[in-house]
Amino acid sequence: MEPMVEMIHKEDKYLPSEGDESKKDKIVPGVNPCANHFCGWGKECKLNEKGKPTCHCATECPQGPIPDPLDRVCSNINVTYNSICHLYRERCRCRRDMPSCTNPKHKHLHLQYLGECKGKHKTNYFKCFDQLALLQVMRDLKKRQELYGDQWIQMIEEAERDDHLKHVYPIIWKYCDLDNKPHDKHVSHHELIPLTAPVIPLESCIEPFLRSCDTDNDEKITLKEWGKCLGLEESKHSFWAH
Repeated sequence: MEPMVEMIHKEDKYLPSEGDESKKDKIVPGVNPCANHFCGWGKECKLNEKGKPTCHCATECPQGPIPDPLDRVCSNINVTYNSICHLYRERCRCRRDMPSCTNPKHKHLHLQYLGECKGKHKTNYFKCFDQLALLQVMRDLKKRQELYGDQWIQMIEEAERDDHLKHVYPIIWKYCDLDNKPHDKHVSHHELIPLTAPVIPLESCIEPFLRSCDTDNDEKITLKEWGKCLGLEESKHSFWAH
């Protein structure tokens, strides 16, 4: 599973998410300003009356004469879309109250997982995010010299000697690994995609996981919420303030 997660994570770096729109565009003579202006999934760049690049809901989503089944994705409402672009174009249209929006509730759409929807399943969160499985991932990364940062090397060595830390440190590590776009000490829906997208067709985890962990319903998971959701008791750990 982990190689798949790493592959999705690397590819995702080149896919700007909604809201990650360029605010400072370098104007190059002879070059369309939209060439360097990123709008995010389901959107496209157009020049306004002043010649400045602006983002609009995509008119068309790129696809061949025959839609590729491998491009299909499942949304958080368990509806299959032909591609990520189609899903986020619908969300864009609904957020802007456009007539082409098929349902006003779709303004809250987001990617659930890659591939067609498989139906809803009852899930044990601890099977989705197992602490000891994360520890094994850390061990493998250390062996391949891909566990970057001296602090993580030290933490995994401490965890190997302490059964209690075997459950704590992997949770902190994975949280910090996910919290990267932006690094703001919150994990959003988009930041969870690399972890969940490859595995959710087998176990539909993300929606119940987000609902149970996101106690203040702000669509972001703090380290405190993350740890509590995975079974760590707040009173017994000192890392909450970090």
